[in-house]
Amino acid sequence: MDYLDKIMNTVTKEVNVLLDKEIRIGVTGLSRGGKSALITSLVNVISMFGESGIGDKFPRFKAYDKFNISYGGITSSRMMSIKRFPYEDAIDSLSSNPPQWPSPTDGISEIRLEIKYRDEKWYSPISTHTIYIDIWDYPGEWLMDLLLLDLSYDEFSAKVKEYTEKVSSVVNANEWIKLGKALDPVAKPEVTILKKVVAEYTNWLISCKENDLAFIVPGRFVLPGELKGAPILEFVPWVWDKVDSYEKESLYAELKNRYDAYKQEVVQKFYKNCFAKIDRQLVLVDCLKALKVGEVGFWDINNSFDILMQNFKFGSSNFLTRLFAPRIDKVLFIGTKSDLVTNDQHQNMLSMLKSMVRRSAARVRSDGANCEYMVLSSVKSTECVLTQHQGKEQQVLVCNDEPTKAVFPGSVPPVWQDEWVEGYQNKFKLLNPRPPRITPDSLIPSFNIDLLLEYIIGDKL
Repeated sequence: MDYLDKIMNTVTKEVNVLLDKEIRIGVTGLSRGGKSALITSLVNVISMFGESGIGDKFPRFKAYDKFNISYGGITSSRMMSIKRFPYEDAIDSLSSNPPQWPSPTDGISEIRLEIKYRDEKWYSPISTHTIYIDIWDYPGEWLMDLLLLDLSYDEFSAKVKEYTEKVSSVVNANEWIKLGKALDPVAKPEVTILKKVVAEYTNWLISCKENDLAFIVPGRFVLPGELKGAPILEFVPWVWDKVDSYEKESLYAELKNRYDAYKQEVVQKFYKNCFAKIDRQLVLVDCLKALKVGEVGFWDINNSFDILMQNFKFGSSNFLTRLFAPRIDKVLFIGTKSDLVTNDQHQNMLSMLKSMVRRSAARVRSDGANCEYMVLSSVKSTECVLTQHQGKEQQVLVCNDEPTKAVFPGSVPPVWQDEWVEGYQNKFKLLNPRPPRITPDSLIPSFNIDLLLEYIIGDKL
């Protein structure tokens, strides 16, 4: 009986894919980019579907009333071996006193949602339908590892060497490079020296993260998870004198072997679990932080996402491709944390987002997929109000944790111009407010979530 149940479950899953009643959403974002907040907000909103007045709060999600959505909620996961996204923990954090942001992601997790709606077309054999939504979460520190899929050890080393030179004005790599000169590539590995170089290289990656740079590779060095202390994490890129020949028992051969093992056993598994079969992609970009880094940050975002997008399959979707060769048919680039600027700066923020991901978006469109942009606040922690300043009305922000204090954070440049960005870096105040305090059964305040829902699932109902 159990065997038959397994067969029926497998058939049901594939039928859902074939009939386009299952949407697998990939949320692509770097560390501290807002992935967990977005997933929490989406689950919260969908869990409210069917309650009185919900449709009125999301007027731009036109499919809600058009298809008479009657229910939304969490259902059993598609993959029982993957940890479920800790939605309840996130809600506990937001409802605590004082409220806290949800804890950072420390591993892969997944959550499956179901939406029930009515289709009253005369040719529809049943009136009530169900669509499933699978959403994956993972540490942003692991995302850039995807670029390793197409790089040999030598190419990886060259990429890191180029990067150290490019970002040297922000993060200095001298310590680990200087220490690594003691390594002899053709001799047998000296474990003690290698561990010290790996530790210094890891410190450099951590510094890159702390300075809001994207290139954190290998990501597991910074957040190892269950691999902490494993030899598979004990290698470094070779950025010193070129090695023309070496024996199979040499240090250089061992570094290549560990890199190849990391790529095969860690990165390919990560890609297969989280990205190989996604239908729709949400790409989160923290424009405000990237601009604070300056020209290096702007280049870093553009370059990093351009490289990343090469690892995804884009194109129009039909019933055959959904079953045998899944492709991403819609991509939404999202400028996150839009509640940290006044409403009159949203258009500038959107323009800057477009310039930051220009090459990535062109790649998506050239492959035949639909591509759009938006600014978003998954968990809205400020209110934009009008005040008088020097005899004129001006928009300002009021944070949840300081309701009596109004702040004008500054202007966002619409395009990259040195003098504008320099002014942003010197004058813009990047706020760090607490999240709003909610009750466990209340709706999380957000901005533009209804537009996001319309884009990713409106055409699937």
